[in-house]
Amino acid sequence: MDITELTRKILDRRAKDGDPLRIVQAGHPALRRTSLSARGRLAPELLLELVDAMTVTMRDAPGVGLAAPQVGLPLSLYVIEDRVRAAAGVGPEEEQHGEHGESGDDAPDQPHESHGRRAVDDTDELDDLEERDAEDDLLERRPVPLRALLDPQVTLLGAERVYAWEGCLSVDGWQSIVPRSRRVRVQALELMPGGELREIDEEHVGWPARILQHETDHLAGTLCHDLMVPRSYIESGYAPYYADLGEAVRRLGLSGEIAELGEGEVIAR
Repeated sequence: MDITELTRKILDRRAKDGDPLRIVQAGHPALRRTSLSARGRLAPELLLELVDAMTVTMRDAPGVGLAAPQVGLPLSLYVIEDRVRAAAGVGPEEEQHGEHGESGDDAPDQPHESHGRRAVDDTDELDDLEERDAEDDLLERRPVPLRALLDPQVTLLGAERVYAWEGCLSVDGWQSIVPRSRRVRVQALELMPGGELREIDEEHVGWPARILQHETDHLAGTLCHDLMVPRSYIESGYAPYYADLGEAVRRLGLSGEIAELGEGEVIAR
């Protein structure tokens, strides 16, 4: 079966247009293959349909990125979007849900790879929101507009590594601490809303750089947990107990560079 037939088959598995696609889990061979180049591989209309379906799937999960291998398609393509709230106290009814090509920066998101957001209703939630904002600042998290990237190449820049918890929609319910380069360069083809492609060459830092590394790894058949700090693999329900990396080091018996970080630090230099 060629890639066009497989794409059509994956899209047609949905009960109706607009439904999310099935996210495959660890063990599916598509997650361990090196993806095929996406440039010129699909007709423009089919590529747009696929990207729209992947966007629906990413938001429904919810997540901050979704690579084609995660829906069973070994194609060098992914969508990313982090609609982390730019201001506290914004309820879901006030959010704007954009289609492909709109940023949707203010929309709620509770990805496995990051933290969920909620409206402030009482003092406890305000304290929780302040803690989340502090951690977002520590990890340099900022909104990432909806983008679809083909054939991305990511180059790690500098020697700084950031340690943070990651999860994967294809390893549902589990997290681990993954060191990532703080800065990256990404070169790719970006699919624009009208179907045209444009070459990009950009540098990113912090959480957006982490998202790009995570999704690009999928295209090489690598899962984030392959890169984890040994002994840091946990069921997601335990994550709140280890929000502080120092606590994770002590309770999980972690060693190596992460154990040398100072209190409240996440960056190794």
